[in-house]
Amino acid sequence: EHTAAEDFLTALPIAGVDGTLAERFLDTAAQQNLRAKTGTLRWAQALSGYVTSRAGEKLAFSILLNRYRPAESDAPATQEVDAVALYIATLPVQTTGDWPVQRRAK
Repeated sequence: EHTAAEDFLTALPIAGVDGTLAERFLDTAAQQNLRAKTGTLRWAQALSGYVTSRAGEKLAFSILLNRYRPAESDAPATQEVDAVALYIATLPVQTTGDWPVQRRAK
C-alpha cells in the first residue's frame, strides 16, 4: 500500500527518462535523480520537484522565471531553469539545524 506522498512522487517525470523531462538533464548528475513538474505560461517558466544532493540529502526545490530576458546570452528560459536545478543536484550540502552547511568535496 502506497502513501499519498509516494504516489505523488512516482507521478512526477524523471529527469532524462520520461515525460516532459525525457530529453532534459541527459548525462548529468540530475539524470534519474531529479523528479519534477515543468510549467510554462506565456512568459513564465517553472520547474518544481525533488532531487538528492551529492551529500545524499533529499531536497525540494521550486524555480520560477517570469518575463525572463537573457542578459548577455541567448539562452532560453528552460536552459536557465535547468542550470539552477542541476546546480542543486551537485551541491555537497548537508543540513545541520536551520542552515545548510557546505561540505568539502571528496
